[in-house]
Amino acid sequence: MAKKSASSDHGRVPSPLAAELPRALDRDQFFLVYQPEIDLQTNAFAGVEALIRWRHPELGVVDPDSFVPQLEASGDIVKVGRWALETACAQGGRWHDKGYRFSVSVNVSSRQVQRDDFADEVDEALVTSRFDPALLVLEFTQRTLSSSATADSLTSLKSLGVRLAVDDFVPGRTALNDLEALSIDIVKIDRTFIASMSTDSTLADQVHAVVKEAKLMHLQVVASGIEDAEQLRRLRLEEVSVGQGFHFSRPHEAADIDRYLEDFAIFSGKPL
Repeated sequence: MAKKSASSDHGRVPSPLAAELPRALDRDQFFLVYQPEIDLQTNAFAGVEALIRWRHPELGVVDPDSFVPQLEASGDIVKVGRWALETACAQGGRWHDKGYRFSVSVNVSSRQVQRDDFADEVDEALVTSRFDPALLVLEFTQRTLSSSATADSLTSLKSLGVRLAVDDFVPGRTALNDLEALSIDIVKIDRTFIASMSTDSTLADQVHAVVKEAKLMHLQVVASGIEDAEQLRRLRLEEVSVGQGFHFSRPHEAADIDRYLEDFAIFSGKPL
């Protein structure tokens, strides 16, 4: 929902503004941007990841790394996260109505997923928006997945038909077998590994090992933070299925994504 300071916009939140953060949602200052995800093997449009931003009336667009930790600490991430989920599903429903069939990924905090009613909130968002559950991807950090308190919630979410992803995956920190036990569908490799593949053979070997093992386990692998053609070339050789990053597109608001989709269809010749 937040992440990726590399795709953040301006400025950090001065501490005096911390008091304004709890009222930002009621004041309609939060908004979502969407970063495209591309099928690396076919060059087809695969989906988008929803990312939260705060448009402050004086500071402009605020870096999410500045305010999301405060939302987490205060517990306000629960209501903000629910708003982000509902907004992303509603937008996904509108794209459906236009004939597009691609996934929408939403980041979920540990505070959200550990609530007993979280699966009900997801179900309600899907029913209200008429968004296909199979195209909703919920992303969790490795730390969130390591908590025993999340296991039951993940089971409930899978029963809804949504897909589950581990975000910013660091090879060696969590065994892929553990993710399989949690019914994870997608592994998103941390951007630091992608950035260093060309210069660090050890990291490149780790990415290779993760991709190979994930395929054996029928897990989809997504590469985050692709920024140049050489990274893309290496990931294609590794047969990584999906990627996102500035090499393809920065995050955009929904209206700009609509224009991106039109241009993508024209210039790539690929279906959406």
